[in-house]
Amino acid sequence: MSVSAPEQFRANYQAGVAAFFALTKPVVEGVQAVIDLNVQASKAAIAESEATLKGALESGNPAEFLTQQIGASQQAAAKALSYGRHLVDIATTTQNELIQAAQAQSGENEQRFKDFSEGLTQNAPVGVEPFVAAMNSTFAAVNNAAETLRGVTRQAIETAQSGFQNVVASAQEVAPVAVQPVAAKASPAKA
Repeated sequence: MSVSAPEQFRANYQAGVAAFFALTKPVVEGVQAVIDLNVQASKAAIAESEATLKGALESGNPAEFLTQQIGASQQAAAKALSYGRHLVDIATTTQNELIQAAQAQSGENEQRFKDFSEGLTQNAPVGVEPFVAAMNSTFAAVNNAAETLRGVTRQAIETAQSGFQNVVASAQEVAPVAVQPVAAKASPAKA
């Protein structure tokens, strides 16, 4: 199968454009998700700050005021952890979509190269078989190295996510314990 240079150029250009948009779409969606999360968090923070401030101004008792502030701090810590989890979820989703798009493009590129290699082999002059074999061997080695790198990257991301989840779990266990002694000291002053 012989393909003319302009057709091959057009096919490669179209593949490049498709790859660009396939890789750009998950990034834009990830950025949009982060923006949406930030808008939601900002609105919630403003509403909660207003409610906390109004409650504090209505309170005439200093111990009650301190208790409200401690409660607000606990809620803020929990919300910060939740926000972090949402960011990790967005990053994970975006990363998975990028990996899928990259793998699809890699598969398409591999198929194009195989087609090119077959065309070259069929139309090659006598005596270039060793060159074609070396080229195919090199391409196979590059594919194996890329697959190994993808596996290592995936494992590193999973390890980082697991570490983040462990930190979040530890922070959730420690946060209420750290605040309880302060709340207990505030209660006797009330009496």
